Amino acid sequence: MVPKKRQSKRVRMAHRYRIAGRIKDHQRKERRGEKKNLKGNRKSKKDPGIPNNWPFKEELLNEVERQRQEAEEEKKKKKALNKKKKTTPKKTLVEEEITENDLEKSEE
Repeated sequence: MVPKKRQSKRVRMAHRYRIAGRIKDHQRKERRGEKKNLKGNRKSKKDPGIPNNWPFKEELLNEVERQRQEAEEEKKKKKALNKKKKTTPKKTLVEEEITENDLEKSEE
């Protein structure tokens, strides 16, 4: 038995370009599909709320309202703190050393 010759890997350029085009089209479709899925997931689910016959509904509503107000106050505090940080001028290292030295001398 004589071993068979290996088949050449030569391909017509038209065939190679056709394959490349199909790959490109497939990838484009995949990207479009991902975008469509992202658009559908952006919509948040609506909160069903608390049923009327729920025991201690008033207490639960008050607790939720209190938590919401606390979160809002925290947000305001952080905003004020960030605003204060932005408005205060930053001291350079040299200025900080000078002020520290002055404090040490005044304490003695």
